[in-house]
Amino acid sequence: MEVVFPDIYGADRGFNVRSDLTQTVDGVSLNVIWNEFQDALSEWNSGRTAFQALFSFDTTDAYALVTDDISNSIKFEQASQFGLASAGRAKPDYLRMGYGFEWFDMALRYTRAYLREVSSEQLRAQHSAILEADNRHLFGGIMQALTAKPANTGSRLVSPEGLPVFALWDGLSDSTPTPYGGKTFTAGHQHYLVSGAATVDGGDLKQQIDTIQEHGFGVRASGEQIVIFVHPSDFEVIRTFRYDSANAAMNPYDFIPSVSAPAYLTDAAIVGDKAPSTYKNLSIEGSYGDAWIHSDYLVPQGYLIAVATAGPGSGRNPVAFRQFPRKEGQGLLLHSENSAYPLIGASYERGFGAGIRNRSAAAVTQIKASGSYVNPEWPS
Repeated sequence: MEVVFPDIYGADRGFNVRSDLTQTVDGVSLNVIWNEFQDALSEWNSGRTAFQALFSFDTTDAYALVTDDISNSIKFEQASQFGLASAGRAKPDYLRMGYGFEWFDMALRYTRAYLREVSSEQLRAQHSAILEADNRHLFGGIMQALTAKPANTGSRLVSPEGLPVFALWDGLSDSTPTPYGGKTFTAGHQHYLVSGAATVDGGDLKQQIDTIQEHGFGVRASGEQIVIFVHPSDFEVIRTFRYDSANAAMNPYDFIPSVSAPAYLTDAAIVGDKAPSTYKNLSIEGSYGDAWIHSDYLVPQGYLIAVATAGPGSGRNPVAFRQFPRKEGQGLLLHSENSAYPLIGASYERGFGAGIRNRSAAAVTQIKASGSYVNPEWPS
C-alpha cells in the first residue's frame, strides 16, 4: 500500500521542513526579523544624511524645463498721442535638463542551513551592512553629479529619455548663465575652479562665495546660506585665516569660530553674530565672510565644495535626486521570491538618479598650484 504525505512538497522533503526554519538559533522568529527589516527600511527611506540633503531635493520628474532670461525681450518706448502703443511678446527659449536614472540591486542569499544556525544579531549585522552600502552609493551618486565636470559638451551624461544631464557651469561653449542684477555672463562660464596655489587661502573661499552670489544664490535676500564643505586637514589651515589689509586679496576676512568652538583668548572684539553650532543637523566650525564652514572626512582633501542651500530638500538646492514615479518603487526595497522562507530569497533594490537643476547654486575648487580641474573620486 502506497503511503501519501499530502503536506510534503518538492524541496520540503527530508529534514529541511518549514518547522526547522521558524526561528534563529537564539530563539528569535524569522518572521519577526523579516518584519523588523521592512520597518527599518521605512525609517531609512524617510530621509538621507544631513550632508546629502543640503545639496539636493527629491523629484520624480525625468527632467526640468528651464526658461532662458526674457527680461530684455520687452521694452517700453516713448508714448505718442497720435499713435498706438507697439505690441510686444515675450519669447522665452526652453531647455530640458535631464536627470539620470538606473536600477541597482544586491542579494544576500541566505541558505537554510545558515538561517537554522545564525543568531539574530548576525542577521541584523548583514542588514546593517546593506544600509551602509546604500548610503555610500547614494552619497557617491549625488556628489558625483555635483563635482564631476565633463571634458567636453559631447561627454555629458545622457538620461534614459535621451536628454543631456548637466553639471554646474562647466566652462563649455554652451554654458552661459542668465543675467542677474544687471550683470551679464559670457559663454564658457565656470564653477569648477583651480586655486592656483598648493595651499588654500582666504581668496579661494571668497572666490567661491562671489561665484555663487553673483547669480543671486546665497545672498541675504534669498533666504539661503552658503556652506563650504572642507576636509579636516584643509580646515586646520582655514581656521588660522585673519584679515590682512596689506594683502586683502588673499586674506579678505577673519575666520570666526562658531558658538560651539572651544574657549579661546583674543584681544579683538567680534562684531556681529557668530555662526551657530549646527545647521540642519550639520556641525558648523565657524564662518568666513558670508559662508559657514563644515569640516568632514567625507570631503576629499584638497577640494572645497561651496553650496547655497535653503535647507534639506529645497528646490533651490543644486542637485535633483530622481526617484521612481510610483511610491511602491521608491527608496531601498526588500523583495523575496520565496514566500515560505522570505529571507532565503531576499534581495535589495534601489532605483535613483541625479542631475544638476540649479547650476549657479554651488562651486567647487581644487587646491593645486597649476593645471586643469580634476574630478574628485567618490565611493560607489
